[in-house]
Amino acid sequence: AALVFVLDGVLIGAGDGRYLAVAGVVTLVVYAPLALAVLAADGGLVPLWWAFGAFMGARLVTLVLRARGERWMVLGAGR
Repeated sequence: AALVFVLDGVLIGAGDGRYLAVAGVVTLVVYAPLALAVLAADGGLVPLWWAFGAFMGARLVTLVLRARGERWMVLGAGR
């Protein structure tokens, strides 16, 4: 989770809000069905933590994919 929060901060600081919004929707598509399945199955706290782990994993994938490239690196405020 720490890496997710660091990359989040770096991309927010770089003004890459549009990508973060799209990545948030992708993450929601992964997490929402899992969380709803836990709710429907009355799964309890442990399965909900597993679903939250999938949420963080999806965020990690989307953020690492962005950070590996250079499109988010912008010099100056000319965005």
